[in-house]
Amino acid sequence: MQKKRLVAIVMALVFAFVLCAGAAAAPKLKVGMVLKTLSSQYWKIVAAGAKAAADKAGVELILLGPPTEDAIEQQINMVQDVISQKVDVIVFSPSQPAASINVLNQAKKKKIPVILVDTGMPAGFNDYVTFIGTDNLAAGKAGGKALAAQLKKGDKVLLIDGAPGNPSCNDRVKGAEEVLKAAGMVIASKQPAFSDREKGYTLTQNVLQANPDIAGVFAANDEMVLGSLRAMQQAGKKVPMIGVDANEDALKSILAGDLYGSVAQGNYDMGRIAIEKALEAKAGKKIDKRIDSGATMMTKDNAQSLLDFRMSIK
Repeated sequence: MQKKRLVAIVMALVFAFVLCAGAAAAPKLKVGMVLKTLSSQYWKIVAAGAKAAADKAGVELILLGPPTEDAIEQQINMVQDVISQKVDVIVFSPSQPAASINVLNQAKKKKIPVILVDTGMPAGFNDYVTFIGTDNLAAGKAGGKALAAQLKKGDKVLLIDGAPGNPSCNDRVKGAEEVLKAAGMVIASKQPAFSDREKGYTLTQNVLQANPDIAGVFAANDEMVLGSLRAMQQAGKKVPMIGVDANEDALKSILAGDLYGSVAQGNYDMGRIAIEKALEAKAGKKIDKRIDSGATMMTKDNAQSLLDFRMSIK
């Protein structure tokens, strides 16, 4: 009897060991995340949110992004790279959505679900799990409203757009332009600076030569508005200027009284939610097609609290 009991105990222990070994050997979820770039503060914060969520959930995260947002072909090659690495889920922020259709069709053929962050795909393309991002038109309108409140009818405004074909930036400028025109402002110039600080600087220098009486500036992101600010300062001009993203440099500039404000996106949450939804997608759960990560107008009154948070996640 005792021998039989001993055999039973040994068998139970062996079975438990096999179960534990099998659980330990279970493969991690592998997520390939391809952002527009990893060089700007905005995208570093998106990446930080994703890394934190991946570490918490035990997800293997392959994080990629080209050196600049206009490196379209390089970004598409990165998506092809994560497809070849047989990831379970792709998280993607397309710099040029129309140019990204073919590579996302490749992901579909491999049955790899795609989660979009920050920037969606063209109307009619629905082969993705969910889009997580800002209502960019609304963000632009919020920035335009804040700028209009600092100006008077007839004042000239410079609008700085991102790359042509980048719907995030294009929608922000569209929203701001709509509000500013309705408030009686004159759009003296609307040009792209490709989300680049130096290009924002050069563009503003050129615009000021033809329009030295620019009274306000709205830029589709902070990199461009900070470049524009430098040009304005060199020209000895102090005008209200608003960007989008509320990155660290912008928040510091707002607190110093240089920039008037910036529309903060929930970019940390974009990265965090993307990983959470990747887990849900792999588990076959139902996910909303559109998830709004929020946006808030930041001025000198509330910039410090957001700056403290940004600094804490580094």
